[in-house]
Amino acid sequence: MSERVVSRPDRRRPNRRSLLAVALVAVSSVAFVPTAAAAGPVDRPSGPGGAADPARAGGRAAPASSSAAAIAGPGRATGVADMAEAIAAQRGISRAAAEQLLSAEDAHVRLANRLTTELGASSGGAYLSDGALVVTVTDAAAAAKVTAAGAKARLVARGERQLRTIQRTLEAAASEPGTTWGVDPATNQVVVSLPAAGARNAVQRSAARRFGTAVRFETGTGPIQPNVGISSGDSLGGCSVGFTATDYTFNYIITAGHCTQGYPHWTLPNGQDVGPSLESDYPENDFGLIWMNGPSVWATGTINLWNNTSRSIHGWATAVSGLSVCNSGRTTGFRCGSVLKTNVTVNGSGGTVRQMIETNICTLGGDSGGPLFAGNTGYGLNSHANRNGNQCNSTPRTWHQPVGEAINTYQVVIYGAP
Repeated sequence: MSERVVSRPDRRRPNRRSLLAVALVAVSSVAFVPTAAAAGPVDRPSGPGGAADPARAGGRAAPASSSAAAIAGPGRATGVADMAEAIAAQRGISRAAAEQLLSAEDAHVRLANRLTTELGASSGGAYLSDGALVVTVTDAAAAAKVTAAGAKARLVARGERQLRTIQRTLEAAASEPGTTWGVDPATNQVVVSLPAAGARNAVQRSAARRFGTAVRFETGTGPIQPNVGISSGDSLGGCSVGFTATDYTFNYIITAGHCTQGYPHWTLPNGQDVGPSLESDYPENDFGLIWMNGPSVWATGTINLWNNTSRSIHGWATAVSGLSVCNSGRTTGFRCGSVLKTNVTVNGSGGTVRQMIETNICTLGGDSGGPLFAGNTGYGLNSHANRNGNQCNSTPRTWHQPVGEAINTYQVVIYGAP
């Protein structure tokens, strides 16, 4: 994103080595709790003090191990079988059919990422439909390239860049919390979701008139809130671990920025020390960085699926509409659904966040920061949801921060990746 608001504690970041690659790794979404200093100034270490990080070996990150304890959840690391089971039950198809679908979608996403980048202004975006990858294009030459690559080409009137310009124009008009703006590549439109009784809805509709059928309006399904959880034993709030990463010297947790913002230090529910918040990027974006320097915690490179199994993550990619995905979080556990839109601007109660992934997965307070993934690929961090207090909305929507942006911003690499 072009605009970033970053909250940085007054201290030096741990030194980092030159990076050879940028990638990602995930850990379990166990709950973790911020702790404030009992007295005096907020804990803001000037450097990497304290006990040695057991996840380092000779200055480099140790590979994930089945004997590693602390952060990771119980059970074994698995492939796509657990997700296939959830998708099969959700969609009323066989497990074999679900496994085939997920394998095909993984290949489609990678091809979509490549084609939309190569086509540039000639691309209107990509989406998955009935098991096929559809890439929308604005001219015949681009269509020929898509077809040659093995995807379906569809000619549209407007390129994605034109739709993004329309989206930014509408975002500049007066609005209120509960409004979202996003591009729907399947209809080649900007979709504006407005609160049912928004006082400024008329302003948005007026601003859209000059764009004609390029804009479509929908009615929102509830207030949009960050998913921080509050409980009697957790007075400052609680979130979920998202992805872990390394710079080959130190290990880190990447989670939601609204979680790390204002929370100086983190522990696990059992009291084990995790480490301090290093950076917070919220609003505009929603990602933050925690330094894992606790004496008895380390990363294992897996996600907790809350059913005595876990999943290893081998990399990250950019999500596309129609993709089957799952979320893991401390409150709702392991749930699956689909990507509805990407690059969505969300005007939530805590501020505006941009370029979010919108899904139909129900998430609640405490799920913030948890990983959005499919198979062994990570896609995002749980950010906001249209929840009704501590209950799921009848039409659930969750917005996730794309994790690749955090990985690139913090210049870290995948932990324990094959």
